[in-house]
Amino acid sequence: MQGIFSTISRMWQLQVISLVNRLIYFMQSLPVIGSLIRDQTYAAFRTKRILGAIAVILRLGAGLFESILYFGILLVWPILLWTEGPDTERFTLLLHMYLCISGIMGGVTGAKVLESNKMKYTAVRLMRMNPNRFIRAVLLNRYTTFFLYQGIAFTLASVFFNFSIIHAWMAVGIMTFWRVLCEFFHLQLFQRKGIVLVRKTWLMSLTMLLTLTVAYFPLTQWSIPPFGAAVLDQQWFVILILLSGAVAGYVLLKHTDYASAVRAVTNYADPLLNTEIMIADLQQRMVQSKDNDLANLHVGEQSTFSKKGYEQMHVLFVKRHANLFRAPFRRRLIAIMVIGFILSFLALIFRDHISGEFIARSSPLLIVVMLHLTVGSQICRAFFYHCDRTLMRYPFYREHAQQHFLLRLRSLLKLNLKLGLCLAAVLSVPVLILTDGATISALLPIWVITAALAAFFSVHHLLLYYVFQPYTVELETNSPLFSLANGFITLGFIVTMYLAPPLWALTVVLTVLTAAYPFSAILLVKKYARNRFRLK
Repeated sequence: MQGIFSTISRMWQLQVISLVNRLIYFMQSLPVIGSLIRDQTYAAFRTKRILGAIAVILRLGAGLFESILYFGILLVWPILLWTEGPDTERFTLLLHMYLCISGIMGGVTGAKVLESNKMKYTAVRLMRMNPNRFIRAVLLNRYTTFFLYQGIAFTLASVFFNFSIIHAWMAVGIMTFWRVLCEFFHLQLFQRKGIVLVRKTWLMSLTMLLTLTVAYFPLTQWSIPPFGAAVLDQQWFVILILLSGAVAGYVLLKHTDYASAVRAVTNYADPLLNTEIMIADLQQRMVQSKDNDLANLHVGEQSTFSKKGYEQMHVLFVKRHANLFRAPFRRRLIAIMVIGFILSFLALIFRDHISGEFIARSSPLLIVVMLHLTVGSQICRAFFYHCDRTLMRYPFYREHAQQHFLLRLRSLLKLNLKLGLCLAAVLSVPVLILTDGATISALLPIWVITAALAAFFSVHHLLLYYVFQPYTVELETNSPLFSLANGFITLGFIVTMYLAPPLWALTVVLTVLTAAYPFSAILLVKKYARNRFRLK
């Protein structure tokens, strides 16, 4: 066991060093602080020791926060929102949902031994750690922290429902031994059949869908008995899980060879391991011209003779690369239709549990939805890949950034407003179902919000592209300021969800921000694009 603990220590040191180096790199990119941090900081022992302590605190805090967030959003919040009654019945529902999600879904979809990640590749392939000792350290660290984090989170939930803390820790202990047993089954399946179950995407998706349905069905009018609490009350079953989990844990820590399993999931070409390579290849394929685009290079040239300068260049670009505009638009349109179908189905199920007040309180979710549904990021990559990465080398092109910024903004607005109006139309159906058509007035702010957000994010994506230009030649995004600016959108969403403003107040605020954003963007592009709109 001493070797396992030393391996855990080395594993934590490797994770902390990696996190510290990323923190230094991020701080070097900040406007004011970055000039004070030199490259010698990477070798400064005392500074990195302080940052290492901060990194350890951040890692521990992140793990605990993740568990608390899991219990709060997936378990406690739906119970508080859609159920009424004594705390005992609510805690029974909590145990049922916990068994379905953490036990069944987590047991099938999670396997640390067969998980592909860079940490495993770095430790085993590059640092030449013994795979058996490393995996045993990973398992011991994983399920110890699992027990502690989920125990603390479950304790907070049990205090909220006035339930026994001892019973909460017992439930987490049972779940920990069950997950260890599932880890053993995953490894046995691989060793005997050569099947890595967690890579069967269709099976994982089906498992998630079924378990989430069973978990939340007791909250609906078509209720099923919450069998989770009944299962955990069976003493013979609990004893069987504890004994089996203990035996499986002993076998995993003492008598299991992990060499073949580690070799199978630490292949450098594995896209699950090298997500950056996978994303970069995917992004390049998504912005590459299709054969029909290249075969019609002269399409539309006659109609552009009346246009001059950047306007002519922009119109030709849009006509020649029309597929790069249509493809993401169609994918998002299909996604909107799917969202509408799912929400309408859920509205029919939960119509007795959801009020108009809930609709108003959930309206800030439109911020995140529109952030991902609007076209912008991929279109900017297309502009960069097919046009700007050559022209931005010339000072005159950067000087005239304001002109082609406005032309491109007009094209993005047309696409995103169509998507926003389609989303508003789709959202109107579940709203009418939930309110029985009685509060049609609630539809107007939803339409205004989606249209405003469509315009807002059209400006936002293009502004960040011109001011930060985050893309490299390989279409990778390495700008911390770009990520930080996008992070403000997420922060704004969290603050809005916390404040829960009235629906019309949110509508007015977003409309005012959308009206002011284009004027600010034009000024920022005029001031900063000449220096920042460069090839990296």
